[in-house]
Amino acid sequence: MPNALSKKFDLIVVGAGVGGLILSLLMARKGFRVAVLDQQAHPMPLPRGEILQPNGLNILAQLGLLEALLKSDVHFNKKVHFHQSSGAHLCTIDYMRLPLPYPYSVVLLPAILQEILLDALAASPRIETFWGTSFKGLIKKDNCIVGLEAMQAESPVTFECSIVAGADGAGSRVRAAFQVAHRTHAYEDGYITMVVDRPPGFQEDSRYYLGKGTIFGAFPVSDTKVYLFYMIPTHQIAAVKNRGIDDLKLAIFSLNPEIEIMFGGPLQAVSGWEQTAYMRCFRVRCDQWAVDGGVLLGDAAHAMNPHVAQGRNSAMADAVLLADVLEDCFQQGDFSQNKLRRYEQARRVEIEKLQSLGDEMVFFWNSTSPVLLWLRDRVFKKVERKPHLHDKLLKTVAGIDVSPFNLIDRLSAVCL
Repeated sequence: MPNALSKKFDLIVVGAGVGGLILSLLMARKGFRVAVLDQQAHPMPLPRGEILQPNGLNILAQLGLLEALLKSDVHFNKKVHFHQSSGAHLCTIDYMRLPLPYPYSVVLLPAILQEILLDALAASPRIETFWGTSFKGLIKKDNCIVGLEAMQAESPVTFECSIVAGADGAGSRVRAAFQVAHRTHAYEDGYITMVVDRPPGFQEDSRYYLGKGTIFGAFPVSDTKVYLFYMIPTHQIAAVKNRGIDDLKLAIFSLNPEIEIMFGGPLQAVSGWEQTAYMRCFRVRCDQWAVDGGVLLGDAAHAMNPHVAQGRNSAMADAVLLADVLEDCFQQGDFSQNKLRRYEQARRVEIEKLQSLGDEMVFFWNSTSPVLLWLRDRVFKKVERKPHLHDKLLKTVAGIDVSPFNLIDRLSAVCL
């Protein structure tokens, strides 16, 4: 490919998601020159919310960015209530049982955290961000990656570097270029998402309504807005859109009368599909997270179902550990797969536990089987009544101690 421009950096990060941005910031603070490439022409957050768990909040505190986040228009989430779609209460997950300093999670609009991270990157003279720049291929020398080729505003660009980090999501093009063997599982169900005005009387706590093959959730994301999500099988989304947005509202209202009472007014402002987004759900499992001169993080390495509420936080944890490993690589001048494997070895066990937990949640939460629904609801009620089960589940989701239920826990959750 003829090159109109050539640039040289220590690290190139492909993908301007939270994990990639935090890795870039950490590496710049360690004294390295970093390029961030993203195919979008500018940041384009979707109409949805995101959850920062205590492990993610701790990372932002270490970066000196948490104070700015908590002063923004975000929601301090202290409890999550689970209901049957009929309205019957199943369980409350109470973050206030967690130890200080973070007995809560934070629910927010994606643009809030993205803006804080981009401001931090812009303040660093060692980071250059290239929006509207699409990854095209790798440059190798002696079978080791030494750069990449990209297109920026229809012009070819060559980037030279010591290491390429793929942080470009579950459908990662960087991963494909690495030729890493992987298995991508597309879950049957995804979610129509939207952000609406927060109705009067909608209190501080987040809510789930679980039915037979149906899930509706409502999470405050600010003083004035609430994030709504409604589960729909991917193969039905075209038919749902053909029936129109009003038909979707009726389907949501049919789950429970209090949903229409609470959200009927705000949903009237949603007049077209352009005010919504559809979130597909994937699990990605890679045989390896690194090659000579290249490494993967976040969803590119290990996408997981959003039921676990740890995907974004896990990408942040990846970035923190990977930055330390990369610093060691630069000190020794060794960017081999073997050297980079220390990052994967430290993270993989926890990630696989979270992915398995996500699959288990999908099996029960999304089910249409009366037997599985009975088991699901029974487990929720036992979690409500048995503090050791509640706390174990909460600490796993919060990223404090990832220890999903063992056999004894499962028996305790099902038996009397």
